[in-house]
Amino acid sequence: MSEQVYKSNIGYGPRGEYFHYVVVKNGCITGFGEEQGNYAGGIYAAPDHQENRFLTEKEVLKEHYPELYEQIKDIPLAKVYRPQNHALYKPKGKAGEYAPWAVNFYTGCSNDCDYCYCKRGVFSRVWSNEPRLKKCFKDEKDALDVFEKEFYYRYCREDLRRSGIFFSFTTDPLLPTTGGLTLDAVNIARRKGVPSSILTKRADGALLFVECYATLVREYDPFRQGFDNLAIGFTLTGHDELEKGASTNEERINAMRYIHSLGIKTFASIEPVIDFQSAEAVILCTLGFCDLYKIGLLSGSKKPDYLTLVRFVEDMSQKIADSGAKVYWKDSITKALDGAILVHPVVVESDYSLFNPHKCRK
Repeated sequence: MSEQVYKSNIGYGPRGEYFHYVVVKNGCITGFGEEQGNYAGGIYAAPDHQENRFLTEKEVLKEHYPELYEQIKDIPLAKVYRPQNHALYKPKGKAGEYAPWAVNFYTGCSNDCDYCYCKRGVFSRVWSNEPRLKKCFKDEKDALDVFEKEFYYRYCREDLRRSGIFFSFTTDPLLPTTGGLTLDAVNIARRKGVPSSILTKRADGALLFVECYATLVREYDPFRQGFDNLAIGFTLTGHDELEKGASTNEERINAMRYIHSLGIKTFASIEPVIDFQSAEAVILCTLGFCDLYKIGLLSGSKKPDYLTLVRFVEDMSQKIADSGAKVYWKDSITKALDGAILVHPVVVESDYSLFNPHKCRK
């Protein structure tokens, strides 16, 4: 059935002529909208976003635009969209400590890291050394469509706009297979001013992503770089032999240096800490072009020597502070310190945002 549009009578206001309208498709109301003079207008309530307004708008028309209401009073509302969290979701547990909102399109990863938590536990039954689109998606186009619907349903949430979206917990989002879909999703978020943080072990993928992203931004606004709402992070352990399919740690550090020089926010995930010497080395190599460090111990590893850990935490906190960056010590480290809290201006909580550093997640 073709789409139909029912319009109210034309009125007049400060912006010129205006009218309200109702969109009907397949026998159901799918949107309420308005056009008003030199204001472009458009749909302001639809079943895939603005749920409350969509459900009440029919009664609003009855009161304020009775002639339009008479035309559509017997037409049912379309089914209200309910997000299934297939793409955009709120992580829980250790993942929730890392980011309040995340996107997973794929499971599996060609980095083939020996310590990868996804190879064990709940993800092990669907894990592979090549990324595969999650079974809930028909194809990449469907995955992007699902993300867009879930995103538009939630993008007005304060915590989403403040902290942004994290890519990704179940694959490397900048592999040759995964990078294209990551770029498309980040671009959707960018157009609504929602920030994106991307964590990778692929220097080549990060550099290609930044190049493609900059091209998209220039097409949208040639006078802006558009990097305000983007952060690129690299996992750094100092142990290339444990990350056989990834770029070397040196390549990642060089990519971080270049990306930071473009004005893009950067962060480092020093997790897992394989040994304190290697962790210290990669931190010292990135001081000055890394804005935030997130540091945690290897899951399931033996509890480190207490005094050695204390010295590491105190020394790295001071060096990171001297560089002008911030550090978040993950729960695995604070628990190993028996709950001791390091009081230092450089230390931030899990809800710290590179995009809005002075606000806290509610």
